Amino acid sequence: TYTFTFTNPAKTPLIIETATAECGCTTPDYPKQPIIAGKQGSIKVTYDAKAIGSFTKKITVKLVNVAETKILTISGEVVN
Repeated sequence: TYTFTFTNPAKTPLIIETATAECGCTTPDYPKQPIIAGKQGSIKVTYDAKAIGSFTKKITVKLVNVAETKILTISGEVVN
């Protein structure tokens, strides 16, 4: 699990429309309420480490009224 923390730099509230992982083994948890201007928010991403070995997973974050998506990446190595 890793938590990405961010600050809303805009003068208006920031709303996360969706945060989707590239596979079912990765689960993003994001705020459903608007993040007020200048305030912090966070997205917690959990990888289900069932298989031993290295992994790299991407999470696509879509913001309301913003055309460009943001990509978050987690990586690590599962050892026994």
